[in-house]
Amino acid sequence: MSGLGEACPLPYAQLSSTGCAMFQEYAATAVAAPARAEYWQGAVSSVVFPLASSFEAPERFRGTLKSWDLGRASVVYMASGAIRYSRERQHLAADKEECVLASFAARSDICFSQDGLELTCRKNQFLIERSHRPSLFVQPDVNEIWSLKLPISQLRPRIRTIDQWTSLVCDAENGAGGMLFDMLRLVPRRIAGADPAVLDGIGRSLLDLLVLAIENDPRALTSRKSSVQAGHLARIERFIRQNLSNPALSADLIARAHGISTRYLHCLFSGSELSLGQWIRELRLEACREQLSEPACRETVAEIAYRWGFSDQARFSRHFKARFGHSPRAARALARGGLR
Repeated sequence: MSGLGEACPLPYAQLSSTGCAMFQEYAATAVAAPARAEYWQGAVSSVVFPLASSFEAPERFRGTLKSWDLGRASVVYMASGAIRYSRERQHLAADKEECVLASFAARSDICFSQDGLELTCRKNQFLIERSHRPSLFVQPDVNEIWSLKLPISQLRPRIRTIDQWTSLVCDAENGAGGMLFDMLRLVPRRIAGADPAVLDGIGRSLLDLLVLAIENDPRALTSRKSSVQAGHLARIERFIRQNLSNPALSADLIARAHGISTRYLHCLFSGSELSLGQWIRELRLEACREQLSEPACRETVAEIAYRWGFSDQARFSRHFKARFGHSPRAARALARGGLR
């Protein structure tokens, strides 16, 4: 078995289109026992991301892997016996883009380590894994795992600091986490015949639920911040989202609205991947992209930009193209072309 799980076409794999959704299915028993370890590693590397896998007694190993594409998101189901997955530096180099994987344990425990942290994810809990860092994912017993895979670029505008979530195990039995777990398991039965716009919308809804589940988990609210700081940040983030359309939204305005100094406001954001100003711009760009992606929207690009707080259309267009790889007008044309 090679150390690097190459993402290449595999024999005995079912690839089909469920309506417009791409569906993949792999079964470990589709190949003879001597080839089973390499086959399974290749399947998981192809669907999830490049990795190395190991398990005992290939002749007794059973595993099923399925995935459904939902726009840029995908839902992945894995059922298998005990197994160990590891990602080293050479695997990271093979990634096409950085992704986040939210994995839900349906039958037994998952033992996971990344960035020096060791976590145990129990049945009806979930954890967050980042693809661009080495990790070890161990399943000690028979398990069923449902995962939501997302490009990190989709998550950044919604979650200000992603790193702190990778140190948490969150509830998947109640609240938004439980609802997300339910929806992941419903996807295979509900997407037949759905067109690309609907599939993309479902993917974005799952992303919204994931963000809601993380942000409202009690462990997330106090992670790496004092309860006072966490309370300030929660109120500030809510205020920013509610006032995105205000062109005058600034650090000074936000600080005054919350009775804190501008310096302290910037300190609260100091552990984030994005500065306060960068995060506000990301939120605004994402809001514009979503509105431009609605085929029925009749507002002009300038009107949409102004609605979300951009007073300079030329600057907005430059930021939009840098963020999404195409102009606002191209985004609109792509959305309307999807109707034909």
